[in-house]
Amino acid sequence: MKHIHLSIQKIQILYSVAGPVMSKFTTAFRELGTYKELLRSQVEHMLSERLMQFIDVDLHGVKDCRRRLDRATMGYDQAREKFVSVRKGTRAEVVTGLEEDLHNAKSAFERCRFNLVHALANIEAKKKYEFLESISAVMDAHLRYFKQGYELLSQMEPFIHQVLTYAQQSKEMAVSEQDKLAKRIQEYRTQEEIANSRMATNIDTSTSGDGIHVVGLQSYKKIEALMQSTANGEVQIIKQGYLFKRSEDSRGEWKRRFFVLDSRGTLYYYGNKHSQGAASQQTAGEGAGVFSRFRFLNQKASSQGDDSLSCRKIDLRTSTIKMDAEENDLRFCFRIISPVKAYTLQAETGADQKDWIEKITGVIASLLNSPFPRQLSYGKLDAENHGSTNSVDSQSLEENRSSEGRDDIFNHLRNIPGNDSCSECRSPDPDWASLNLGILICIECSGAHRNLGVHISKVRSLRLDVKVWEPVIMDLFHALGNNYANSIWEAMLPKEDQGIDESNGTILFIEKPKPTDAFSIKERYIQSKVSYSVHPFICKTNSCDAFLMLMYILLVIC
Repeated sequence: MKHIHLSIQKIQILYSVAGPVMSKFTTAFRELGTYKELLRSQVEHMLSERLMQFIDVDLHGVKDCRRRLDRATMGYDQAREKFVSVRKGTRAEVVTGLEEDLHNAKSAFERCRFNLVHALANIEAKKKYEFLESISAVMDAHLRYFKQGYELLSQMEPFIHQVLTYAQQSKEMAVSEQDKLAKRIQEYRTQEEIANSRMATNIDTSTSGDGIHVVGLQSYKKIEALMQSTANGEVQIIKQGYLFKRSEDSRGEWKRRFFVLDSRGTLYYYGNKHSQGAASQQTAGEGAGVFSRFRFLNQKASSQGDDSLSCRKIDLRTSTIKMDAEENDLRFCFRIISPVKAYTLQAETGADQKDWIEKITGVIASLLNSPFPRQLSYGKLDAENHGSTNSVDSQSLEENRSSEGRDDIFNHLRNIPGNDSCSECRSPDPDWASLNLGILICIECSGAHRNLGVHISKVRSLRLDVKVWEPVIMDLFHALGNNYANSIWEAMLPKEDQGIDESNGTILFIEKPKPTDAFSIKERYIQSKVSYSVHPFICKTNSCDAFLMLMYILLVIC
């Protein structure tokens, strides 16, 4: 949002500075165009047309006079020869006719000769002043053109300096931004190199044993802060990038998909990066409505095929994540398992795989530990947008129903055998539960269970997380309970006066903690009980009931 605000400010400054100035520049260029057109017409009229008239009229007239003189000379010569060739004794009327013809031919010759002389004199005179007049007029027109242009551009000089100053500042800012971008790119490359160098050790550490270190504390806090900011309407992208997704058909082809994990705790994937459209480009103010519509469309089209949809959503609230694919020969794989389906994904590098697992696991933990639902259905948003005449009464009725629902859930879970005290430390009146273990725990032990990771224990509140307690979950808790669960998890728990042989690799003097014990003692006990690689307190002899072992396997898988 901050970057968008800065961009809008830059556009406004650019418009306030460049808009009026560019309008003045445009007007000035139009005026210069008018001056140039006037200069062109003056040059054409005073130089081109006059020179063309001199060539086409005056010189052409001289040529005509020359041709007429040649014809008159020829006629005069013929008349003179005829008159001279008259012999004595020729009749007088013949001589008189020849003499008259000679006189007419001579008159025509003289007239043509003088016309040619006059035309040549005119040409010689025009050669001395016609071109000079034309070129001087053209030069004067150019002088007026450049003078008017100078006066016009002189008025633009302050605005020219203003635009140049702004352009220089913009150039400096652009160079500074380029430097910052180069530094960020270099930092990213450095971090990538460090991550790749530590990839092997980090992956071994993050996936070993009980999985306690899958999500670091700092990473979890950052994800939690991003998801809490969503309440203010600021939808941010936690991670996005390409992953290979295995199709569900018989061929099991791997297809490259673009995944987006946002701060609402929703994982989207698209056929390609450009298909995501407005979902990842909306501002924070528009994010809620846009993402709600996306969820509605995806839920409506959930029955369609994977390839027929441009966008699909994975609900992480009821999902868990596991390392590797079903086949162990593929690298950089992990699975997202939900009650609906399982998604087998493959990253391009080990570091990318680790980062995706950390981010998704952190989001799942944040969703499960959140006291309020992160996502609203489309129908609820639509009802809130349209409203009704009895909205106040409906809201009050809904609040009363929610309050009654919380009390019913709380009382029902408390009445299950063993649920009147914490399953771990026996503190009275536990208010928290582990969904996949089917036990009730106190608030202090719930913190230890959270540290195990959501792939081991999914902690929810009895009073706050009302929507979690669906009929299926209630049936599971009613079938289990603290007593039944501890009969499996604590079947081989040593008595207070017993120890465990340290030579066998187990922990010495582990006993069930008391309500007054320190948190570290409770946490160590819970980690040993639930997360230890060999589960030392679970009965592994043939004397154990087979159904208990089956239930244990079911709990571990869940």
